[in-house]
Parts: sequence; C-alpha cells; structure tokens
Amino acid sequence: MNNKIRIFIIALTILFPFVAFAQTEADYLYVDSLLQNGHQDEAYNYAKNKHVNTKPSDSLYKDAVIMHFIVADYYQRFLFTHNAYKKSLIINQEMLEIIQTHKNMFTKEFSDQTYFIYRNMIVCYTGLGDYKKAQKYRSLLYKAKKKEYLPCEYELCHYFNFDFIKLDTLNVWGYEWYDQLPKERFSQSFTKIVYYVYSTDANGNDKELLYRLHVLMFHGIQQKFDYIMDKRIQTENGEISGSMYSYTYKEDIDFEKLHNDVLEIVKENKRTDTQRFIQMK
Repeated sequence: MNNKIRIFIIALTILFPFVAFAQTEADYLYVDSLLQNGHQDEAYNYAKNKHVNTKPSDSLYKDAVIMHFIVADYYQRFLFTHNAYKKSLIINQEMLEIIQTHKNMFTKEFSDQTYFIYRNMIVCYTGLGDYKKAQKYRSLLYKAKKKEYLPCEYELCHYFNFDFIKLDTLNVWGYEWYDQLPKERFSQSFTKIVYYVYSTDANGNDKELLYRLHVLMFHGIQQKFDYIMDKRIQTENGEISGSMYSYTYKEDIDFEKLHNDVLEIVKENKRTDTQRFIQMK
C-alpha cells in the first residue's frame, strides 16, 4: 500500500479495529496529498462533503464517516497550532456530534475519542484565555480518570496536553498529570505540570527539545506555596536543572498566571536562581 496513506491507516486501526474498510484508496491518497501540500481546508471540506453526500444506506457510509472524523482531527490540531482556536473549537464540536450520532455504529474505541476532544477543548480555551471553560473540560477528564474511563492510548489515562504556545521559532507544549500532591511532602519528588520548549523547522513543526519547565512540588512546609518552577536542560552527560523562586504556585494552580509566567520565562529566556547537575548513570 502506498506510504502516503500511512497516517490514515494508523488512525483507522486504532479507532476502528474491527471495521472492514471499503473506501477507495484513491480517496485517502487524495486527502493525504492535499494535507501534504498544505491544503488543510480543502482536505477537510472534501472529507466532510464525502460524509454528508453519502447516504446511511450506502455500503460506503461507515468509511465516509471515519474519513470525515480522522481528517477533522488532523484539521483541528493544525488550527490550534496556528492560533486559530475559535475555528478549532467548532471542528471539535463537530467531532463530538459525529461520535454522538454514530457511536452505536462502531466499537467502544470510537466513543473513547470523546475524552481526546475534551483535551482539545482545554487547549483551545486556554489559548483563548477562557480559563473557566477550560476548567470545565479539565474537570470532566479528572472525573473520567477517577472512574477509570480514560483510554491509555497516547497516555491520556496518565497525563494530557492542556496548553500550546507559539513564539516566533519556538513551540511550547504544556502537559498536566492527574496525580495529586502527596500528604507526606518529603516522601517523593513530584511534578504536576511540564512545559516542553522546542525549536521549530521551516514549517513550524517541533525540531529539537531545548529545555523543560517543571511545576515541581516544593518540599518545604513553612512557605505559602506548594509548587515551584524548575528549569531543566538535557546534556550529553546528564541534566542541568535549577529552581526559579519568582514563579511559585498554590495547590489549586492559577492556570492564567502559569500561562503568563511561562510566556515570560520563554520570551526572556529567564535564568534559574539555583543550579544543580545530575550525571547520567
């Protein structure tokens, strides 16, 4: 099979492992060609129209639904990584409607995509500065985690992407872990959030990981904060890290403050107040 449709086949086998696909290879090749050449709008419109113009009684209807959903997923990601958060929200709402309308047509893996859409909503609302709405979907993920509903595909059952910042030639990705602060502060080292700072290639894609920003549990018990920012840089022989005492957070993290702090740290390439080196074993 042509390598150009590899990305679709991977998504198909994950979301719809028990469906026999009748959709012509030509459709997937055409859509993939559009995506590869930067025509994301056309690819999305083609897939959506294929779905809308195929009757439910048609043998190709399932395939049309699947192609629409997968291309919409690629499209919404393209949109939010280009700061088009409002349009990305619209596409994610459309994906939710596809799931609700067709969930009885496919396996449980299809319905599980709802949780990935919640994650997408958090990223979009954070990008729009609407932290209240972002918190609504964050809470839904935490509830699903507590009930053990979350799929472990792409590690969603352990952590989730909640923020994305594009700065000139840098991409900054924020990830949050569900774990809560341990009662015994000195029992372990604990990171709640990590921002990964990447350089980018000519197309704006991630190129090289430059450093990480950890929202790290503070072990002291007298301070009026629970977390402190920690900057970490990987080297050939180990890792250089250091704390940043100007950036601290309570257990109930103010995500607006955190977002703005990360912007400031990255823009100004802030130095740490302390420095330590952990040699690679």
